[in-house]
Amino acid sequence: MKHLHKLNQYFKELTRTYHLFFKSAPLVAACVLLLAPLQAVIPLLAVAAGQKVIDQVTNHSPFMEMIIVWIVATAFQQFLPSLSTMVQGVLTDKLTGFINISLMKKSADLQSISIFDDSKYFDDLQMLRDDASWRPVNLIVFGVSVLQSFLTLAFMLIYLARYNWWLALLLLVVMVPQSISYYRIQQQSFETMVERSKNARYLHYYSGLLLDRRDAKEVRLFNMFPKIIEKYINLFEQTKKDVNQIRKRQLATSSLFVVLTVGVFGYGFYWFTNSVRTGALEVGVLLMFVSVIGYISTSMARVVEDSSLLYDSLLWIEKYFKFLEYQDNFENGSQNFPDDFDDINVKNLSFTYPFSDTEILHNVSFSVKSGEKIAVVGENGSGKSTLVKLLMRFYDPTNGKISVDNYDLKDFNIFDLHKNLSATFQDFSRFKLTLQENVITGYSFNKDRVNNVLKASGLGDLLANDHLNLNTMLAKDFKNGTDLSGGQWQKVALARDLYADGKIEFLDEPTAALDAKSEAEIYQRFLKENDKKTIFFVTHRLSAVRFADKVLFLDGGKISGFDTHTNLLQTNPKYKEMYDLQKDAYL
Repeated sequence: MKHLHKLNQYFKELTRTYHLFFKSAPLVAACVLLLAPLQAVIPLLAVAAGQKVIDQVTNHSPFMEMIIVWIVATAFQQFLPSLSTMVQGVLTDKLTGFINISLMKKSADLQSISIFDDSKYFDDLQMLRDDASWRPVNLIVFGVSVLQSFLTLAFMLIYLARYNWWLALLLLVVMVPQSISYYRIQQQSFETMVERSKNARYLHYYSGLLLDRRDAKEVRLFNMFPKIIEKYINLFEQTKKDVNQIRKRQLATSSLFVVLTVGVFGYGFYWFTNSVRTGALEVGVLLMFVSVIGYISTSMARVVEDSSLLYDSLLWIEKYFKFLEYQDNFENGSQNFPDDFDDINVKNLSFTYPFSDTEILHNVSFSVKSGEKIAVVGENGSGKSTLVKLLMRFYDPTNGKISVDNYDLKDFNIFDLHKNLSATFQDFSRFKLTLQENVITGYSFNKDRVNNVLKASGLGDLLANDHLNLNTMLAKDFKNGTDLSGGQWQKVALARDLYADGKIEFLDEPTAALDAKSEAEIYQRFLKENDKKTIFFVTHRLSAVRFADKVLFLDGGKISGFDTHTNLLQTNPKYKEMYDLQKDAYL
């Protein structure tokens, strides 16, 4: 029952795959799928014509017409594969583009980032991303091959049945269990490599660790080569052992069915030879039988082999369809974000990350007036960055609410909300794009604004000295590209934030890679550029709190204090202790 379910699932995904071909390129897909039956029937015409020629020669009858038919059929048999390969290439390009664009569009539709917290979907997403460049090729090549080989097999068996229907039936009786057995063994092999074991992922990681530019320095400095190579070899040998067990089973099964198949072929050859000897059939059927048996054997092998290879890609396409169907239950409001607002209110907010049982924030309440600068401080794990994500509505609170002028954050259209927010994250993106594209991101280009925000972020000197220009590619992976230091990248991220020009700014550890002096300069420039904006900045360095109107002090996911820096020093012993530990280093 389990195997029937899997077989049913196989054909279901295969049908959806063929439908996807037509969705990505209707005309090209039609050409590909029309060529498949044509390529399947042409060999039969060649066999029938060859059989007829021999019979006509033997009977001293005119044979030129059948020779012409055979020549034309053979010519098509040679030409059609080249044409099919070309058309499949066009379909592959269109399908690859269609799949990649649909993945990107689906990702754009998911405004919540909760999918990245679901390990199952995240693993699937990584597989979709990594394999999207070549899986469509396999889908087309093996998908079309399975269809063509199956039709060739069917046509040849039907033609054979004209002369001896029970021989065709006997071949079918042998081949059906043979194909099912081969399919199950191949399925187990793929499941061992892909589904049942994570070895392949580790093997990929280990090899990448020694070949990747990012890890090159530490791998060499700490001489990690011997240990990593040893881990790779041990894991590879274990994986090979598991697969070899399946291969041995495959050899045993194959040997059994080879004996049965050859026995049927041998008996069939005897029957046709005897029929010719007794005059029941003409001599041409011997050529027909030998040719048909050859096509049946080849087609059967290709159906089984390509079906199993296609199965691997169908597992991938199943994940693709599941991702497209994924719903994050994220409610998008219709309210536009106000041009001016009076306050932001957080009331009884609690939050637990999806797929986790640990509460990160508990019963948090505070109110911020428009234009206030709020420093969010606390020890690691106190919930600072999580609070920022909630204020930007990357997640919704588990309990409680966040409101702007009495409008729940959920009431706002998410795209309009995000247009009015800007941020510099601790784990900011280093886009492998030009400096200009890194700054303007999704906004329209204004050269004066770009230059102004680059100067405000502290990159003016670098531009003035011609070390950088707006068209410099910020990645050594590309021709004429360059890389920046951690501090310079942080300034690019700040420039990106300034260019977005949101009404509310979020700075999540924006100066972690800078020294104290550079940090002070950045804050001064940043606040000068945004003196009228509401700003939340998360920081470990309490020296930065002097730039804030108020300090939100989080401790263990709860608010331990929310007041001016001066008042907290007097009223909150834990805050004072934390400040005193740092003041000698930073003040």
